[in-house]
Amino acid sequence: MSDYNKYVIAINKIFENLAKMKNGWNNSDNLNYIESIEEYKNIISTCSEILKTNNLKKSPNLEELGND
Repeated sequence: MSDYNKYVIAINKIFENLAKMKNGWNNSDNLNYIESIEEYKNIISTCSEILKTNNLKKSPNLEELGND
């Protein structure tokens, strides 16, 4: 599994859990914290595109250092 796929899976789980918490909680402070985290969603999406682009640039024929 590529780094990009791992990243996307992890981020999706985070936002799925935030959505569940948002629906289950009625405390305004907690809801405000969740909304402040959700503000970073666009930045995270942009970072995932950068990671995806970097994965495409890698040559599959070259061995990476540390992958013995």
